[in-house]
Amino acid sequence: MRPIIETEVVVIGGGVTGVGVLRDLTLRGIKAVLVEQRDFVHGTSSRNHGLLHSGARYAVRDEEAAIESYRENLILKKTVPGSVEATGGVFAKVPEDEDDYVAKWVKACAKVGIPTKEIPVAEAIKQEPYLNKRVQAVYHVPDGAVDPFTLAIDVAADAITRGAKVLTYSEVVAINKQGSTVSSVTVSNRYTGEKTDIHTKLVINAAGPWGSHVATLAEVPLKLINNKGLLTVMNHRINKQVINRLRMPGDADIFVPAHNVTIFGTTGRNVESPEDFSLDREELEQMLKEGEALVPGVTEMRMIRAFTGSRPLYQDTDDSDSSGRNVTRGLALLDHSTRDGLEGFITITGGKLTTFRYMAEKTVDLVCEKFGVNVACTTHEEQVAHRDAKQFFKETDIAPAAKTKLFHWAGKNAKEIETSLNNETEDKIVVCECEQITWAEIKAAMPEGRFNLTDIRRRTRLGMGPCQGTFCNQRVAALAVEKGIATQEEADWALKDAVTNRVKGMGVVATGETSKQLQMMETIYKVSLGLNEEGKSNV
Repeated sequence: MRPIIETEVVVIGGGVTGVGVLRDLTLRGIKAVLVEQRDFVHGTSSRNHGLLHSGARYAVRDEEAAIESYRENLILKKTVPGSVEATGGVFAKVPEDEDDYVAKWVKACAKVGIPTKEIPVAEAIKQEPYLNKRVQAVYHVPDGAVDPFTLAIDVAADAITRGAKVLTYSEVVAINKQGSTVSSVTVSNRYTGEKTDIHTKLVINAAGPWGSHVATLAEVPLKLINNKGLLTVMNHRINKQVINRLRMPGDADIFVPAHNVTIFGTTGRNVESPEDFSLDREELEQMLKEGEALVPGVTEMRMIRAFTGSRPLYQDTDDSDSSGRNVTRGLALLDHSTRDGLEGFITITGGKLTTFRYMAEKTVDLVCEKFGVNVACTTHEEQVAHRDAKQFFKETDIAPAAKTKLFHWAGKNAKEIETSLNNETEDKIVVCECEQITWAEIKAAMPEGRFNLTDIRRRTRLGMGPCQGTFCNQRVAALAVEKGIATQEEADWALKDAVTNRVKGMGVVATGETSKQLQMMETIYKVSLGLNEEGKSNV
C-alpha cells in the first residue's frame, strides 16, 4: 500500500512563487505540502538575470506590472535583505534609439510613482566606465540585484521551520478527483520510483512553464507561452549598478551585477517545451552584437558560461508574437472552480521574480476565502532569516577570503559551520578556490536524499566561478566518498551530472581562456569518468 500524507493544501512547484505561496500559507496557519519534480529553483526562478525590477522597464507598455514591480522592490529590500543587493540602476539612451521615447518613459515612470533622476552623461560614465561614451541621456532608477538561489532556499527554509513539509525530486503523476472536486495528488520519487498519495482540500499549480502539464493532469485547459531567453555570465563584475537600455524592452538590453560577475541578456524565443534549455551560438553572437550599443567591447570580454530558461507567459488568446515581448508580465491567478467547474484547483502563473511575494499573497488570499480563514497576509512585514553572519567566525582561523564569504553567506548554518571549523581541522579545507568554499560549508548545506553536486552548487555556489567546477566538483565528490556520505557509484553519477551541465554552458561561449578551461575540464573527465565530447557519459 502506498504511503499517504494528509494536508490542507498541496503546492506544486519549487520555484520562488511556489515557496512564496508555501511560506504565506504557513504564516496564516494553513497546513501545506510543497512538491517539486527536481530541486528548488531548478527552472525559471534561477534561469534569469537576477534583476530586482524597479518597474521602470514596464512603465510605458505595462503599467500594472510596473506598479507591482516597484512596490515589491521596496518590500523585498526590507524582508529578504540577505538575498538582495540594492545596487541601483541606470537607463541609458544610445544614439540608435528613438528620441521621443525618453520623454514618454520619464512621464510614464512619474505617473506610476517610480522615481527617476537624470544624471549628467560625464558623471554616469564615471560611475560606469564600461558604458558607451556616446550615450545621450542617463537616468537613475531604484533597480537592484537578487540572488534567486538563496532567495528561494531561505524562503522555503522559513516555511519549513513553521511546520510546512517539502518533497523534492517528487514528480506529480496524477491529480485525483472525486466527481468535480480534487481530492489528492500522487507523486513519484524520481530516484526510487516510490509513489505517495497526498490527500488535500486544494491544489495550487505554481509550476511555472510546467503549469500547462500540471493543468492537463487535472483535465483543465491552460495556455502558456514558454518564452525562452538566453543569458551569459561575464568573467568578472563589470558594472556597479544595473545597466538598462532606454528603449522599449527588447533583446540584449540589461547588464545585472551578481556577486563577482555580471549577467547579460536576454533574448526571447517561444518554444514548445519547458524542458528546452538548448543553447545556440548564433543567437549568442547576435545578442552580443546588440549589446555593443550599450557596452562597447562586450563581444571581446571573457564569458564563463551561458544558460537559458523559459518565462511562463499567460495569454488567454491566440494573439502573440514570436518574441513574447508584447505579452504582459503581470500575474495571472486562475480559480478553476469558476473558470472550469473544477473545485479545489488554483493556478498562479506569469509575473516576475520581483513580484513573487505579491503573487503568493493574492493566491493565499483566495485560499483563505475558500477556507473561511480570516487571517491577513504579513509577508510584506515579516523578514526572512537574514544571511548576514558577522557575529560568527571572529576567532575562526581560516583564509581571510573564505571568512569574508561566510560573513555574507552562512546564514542559518553559521553556528554549525563555525563549530565544525573550530573543531575539525579537515573542515577548514577550501574545496572551491573560485568561491572560497570550505568543506564545513559543504557539509552544512548538504541537502537530504541522494548526493547531488548540482544541488550543493545551488546552496553554496560550488563551481560557479571561472573554473566552473573543474577541480572542486571532484574534490567534493572524493571527500563525500571518503566520509561515507556517498558511495563511489553515487559520486560518479553526481560528477557526470554536474560536469555535463557545466560543459554545456561553457561550450557555447568557448573562446580564448574559457576555451582552454573547457579543454582542461573535458580532458580531466574523459579520463576519470569516460565522458565524450558532449560531456555525456559513455557508460
